[in-house]
Amino acid sequence: MATFRYRSEKPASRPVAAGVCAWLLAGVCGSTQAAGWNEPGWAGAALAAPGTTSLIEVQQGTDLSRRVRGLRGQGFESAGGEQVAFSAWYESNWTDMRVTWMTPLSASTGFIWGLGTGEHGRKYSIAPSLKIGFIHQARIDRRTLLTLRATTTLGGRLREKTCTADYGDIGGVQTVNCRLAASTLEPAETLRYLFNAKSSERHQLSVSLNHAF
Repeated sequence: MATFRYRSEKPASRPVAAGVCAWLLAGVCGSTQAAGWNEPGWAGAALAAPGTTSLIEVQQGTDLSRRVRGLRGQGFESAGGEQVAFSAWYESNWTDMRVTWMTPLSASTGFIWGLGTGEHGRKYSIAPSLKIGFIHQARIDRRTLLTLRATTTLGGRLREKTCTADYGDIGGVQTVNCRLAASTLEPAETLRYLFNAKSSERHQLSVSLNHAF
């Protein structure tokens, strides 16, 4: 079992994260308008006048944030009977926030763009991200509208940091995956399971057909 030597790493402070959030919501374009934050909002924004930027989505918490959050109530018992909780390693005072806007290029096509703040804890980090994409609408007839939307997110990778553990006379001091330090795996083997992942939501494609009866 492992006795850990912690590194002095500080998570991002709340004032810094709050400042980034305020900047995102302030509207970096001079003529920003709020649109609906659901599917009709995307469609309505695409039909706005070219040059009018619309806020179309605000999301706090991603699939990567949820993966880390699921660890916070877990832990293990060391060889000396000490309870080692994961909460200190995977807590953060800010959750990754993503804000998305849409700028019409014509009456039927719009450019989608957005930013993500990222997230940091003692033993992990989610990098800031940039979203880009487009939305296009084609009117099939007077009452039928076809909408195609595609986006991709750059950055936003989840990475996990290591711990230093003392395995006594047999194993000595080794670098190990914090979560798996008390597992049956060899310390070096646990490093293969460190988080180094992209969001499963980074590529999105949707096609919708709306018909007014």
